[in-house]
Amino acid sequence: MGATLSEFIVLVNLPAISKTQQRLQIQLLSEACELRRDYLWACSAPSLMRAAAASFDSLLTCPATTTVPPGAPSRRRLGLYYEDLVAALLKDTLAPEPIHRNVQCVQGGITAGEFDFLYRSAGQWFHLETAVKFYLCCGDGSALSDFVGPGRRDRLDIKWQRLQQHQLALASHPAGKATLDRLGIELPQPRLLMPGYLFYRAGQNRLSSALHPDISAEHLRGWWLPLGELERLHTGTEHRYALVPKLGWLPPARREHSDTLNWRGLRAHLLQQPGPILVAQLSRFNLEGAPCWGETGRGFVVPDDWDHHPVQLKSRARAQPIG
Repeated sequence: MGATLSEFIVLVNLPAISKTQQRLQIQLLSEACELRRDYLWACSAPSLMRAAAASFDSLLTCPATTTVPPGAPSRRRLGLYYEDLVAALLKDTLAPEPIHRNVQCVQGGITAGEFDFLYRSAGQWFHLETAVKFYLCCGDGSALSDFVGPGRRDRLDIKWQRLQQHQLALASHPAGKATLDRLGIELPQPRLLMPGYLFYRAGQNRLSSALHPDISAEHLRGWWLPLGELERLHTGTEHRYALVPKLGWLPPARREHSDTLNWRGLRAHLLQQPGPILVAQLSRFNLEGAPCWGETGRGFVVPDDWDHHPVQLKSRARAQPIG
């Protein structure tokens, strides 16, 4: 027998996740349509950072759509897919207000940057930047540099600095000003959407007063552990698991029984492809009489020497600095 949805609330009441995450998981797992879950996540997922917008819903004076906009976005890279979700939500919620997307700012043949979105709401223009990020905490969380991307090619401190000093400041750059003048846009207010997950070392309590003050207390969170400690997940037959592909990292996983793994099956898969791989821990519940397996926790299983390798930052095309 699976748990009812009300009993499932107890199953996700884990110390590792925030109350915001509990509510969001319950809301999303009750939705059978995968695309609708993605849109609902894009609407409601909280920010990683205090200075960013609390969520997409908080950006607009009118509530975001609760229906799936026509024309499903193509599933490309995760960041672009998330941006496509935001674009569809803005268009469906603000129409017929104008929305400009991916507006490049070029000066003297050099690209100074790109506005992700320029849109008007309630008579005011806004410049919106978007980023969906996933970082593993490799320290006590007191420094933003403790948070490293799964591929060790990205760090939260570097991303946060670039967002604040370059991307959100683009309207003050001569090329940005010229682009805004061409579009007839004056003084757009900068906004940032930055949802995602932060993952903490399994078995270690990193959610303390030492956590960097720029990080939102309501951020979504999970765990990470080396492959050699996979036994930590071996909690009994009442749980099953799923390997989550990158384009499925946004909402909590929901699976039919045939698409789940027991612990031995999970271990066999991970030994063949030792990661980093996102794993969803699943519990069985009933929704309107139909049994499903829903995510009660998530985390990255990484190679045993993962945190011993240096961070190899992604190379970026040179752009004219803003300042």
